[in-house]
Amino acid sequence: MKIAVIKIDGLTIHEHHLEIIYSADKFRFSTKVFFHEISFSALIEKYSQQLIERIAAHIALFEGMKLCSLFPKYYDVSIIAESLAQPVLDLFVKIYQGVFAQHWYENNVTNYPQPEIIYSQSSLGANNPVPILGDNSTILASCGGGKDSFLAMQMLEESGIAFASMQYSHSIYGKADIQHNFISGVLEHLHPVKSYKISIYDDFIDFPFLQLYFPENSGITVPETPVSIFESLFLMLDGGYNYLSLAHEKSANTGNLFWEELGREVNHQWGKGLVAEKILDQFIQENILSNFKYFSLLQPIYDFRIFQNFSRYPEVLPKIHSCNIKKPWCKKCPKCAYVWVGLMAFFKPDIVDAVFQSNLFDDRDLLPIFREMLGLSQHTPFECIGEIDESRLMMKKCLEKNLSGKALDMFAQEILSDTTIDWQKIEQKYNYVYETEHSIPDLLFNQIKGQL
Repeated sequence: MKIAVIKIDGLTIHEHHLEIIYSADKFRFSTKVFFHEISFSALIEKYSQQLIERIAAHIALFEGMKLCSLFPKYYDVSIIAESLAQPVLDLFVKIYQGVFAQHWYENNVTNYPQPEIIYSQSSLGANNPVPILGDNSTILASCGGGKDSFLAMQMLEESGIAFASMQYSHSIYGKADIQHNFISGVLEHLHPVKSYKISIYDDFIDFPFLQLYFPENSGITVPETPVSIFESLFLMLDGGYNYLSLAHEKSANTGNLFWEELGREVNHQWGKGLVAEKILDQFIQENILSNFKYFSLLQPIYDFRIFQNFSRYPEVLPKIHSCNIKKPWCKKCPKCAYVWVGLMAFFKPDIVDAVFQSNLFDDRDLLPIFREMLGLSQHTPFECIGEIDESRLMMKKCLEKNLSGKALDMFAQEILSDTTIDWQKIEQKYNYVYETEHSIPDLLFNQIKGQL
């Protein structure tokens, strides 16, 4: 079966949520985006109907990108075309090609650059960026409930910088209340001036559609970070915030492999990387909100240093979660294996053991994943993890703490036995603050760099 056209069939702005209806030929799906603290009628009164509809249209456009997992020929955006301008269609292609390179690779697709975006109107809308009203220096900081977002907000707090928190749940990860409760447990250790919640319910992802109708397809790809940036704009307007901060580390800029057939890098984390960050920031400033600024507070440092800095807060360790399979930890996936290595490298082992309650180094099922992490397979796992040398360095730290397990035995035999490896040089790279390779405003960076 092939899909010819995916289409946005409806977009409704309710008082507290957006309802978007999509179709893929004869199939229909819905995405509902709930903003727990937002009143759209109040935002329309404060700004304008046109601005709110434009932002909602951008959300609908990028939420629909997940349906491109079906390799459609066309993407029909006629119903929202008057709220879009040509630059966002160009942006869509850039984001799609960056995020979906992994999907092409997994499905061995080499001749599909993107769907053709079509619309029935004779012309699109026009660009009309407007300012966020007010002069609020508070930073809107995203919180996913992991070590990264906690550390970024803790840095703001220790630097005396006010921030509001934004947390996000998605039906693909289970019940919204469970996800929000996990994140709220992390926020209990912090003091945001205001907390926002976004909850997304998506039946294209949540139902077994792909497995039943397209079993040969590797899975659904979602541009979660880029679309969440657009969803956060309503919160920016509500609070009068100019700065949006996420917690993406320098490690996200490195791909999983170089695909010779297409002559390009495949990076599972492309949407989190600095290139995507700059593209999205510039687009929103030039096309939607003129005094908006998006950046990552952790972009100047690698995961190695993040784990090290996070170890100063052992009381928070039982509250964090990072697994995308089963919250808080499935203990069988690449993300769990990687976080385990990082935590064991820097925390007291008994604290980590109390959380995971098993020695992941001794799990035979995880040995192939550890080999991928260490660069002993075709590519690193398609997950949000660090570079090969970064994983090796943290594994070495674990050995130096006299930890044991089959994965550490394998590391000692196949990696540590190589006497040509310059471990000092590797640690210098990963335990360094890169003061110019980020998008943090200068004034803010000078305030928080001592915390990095």
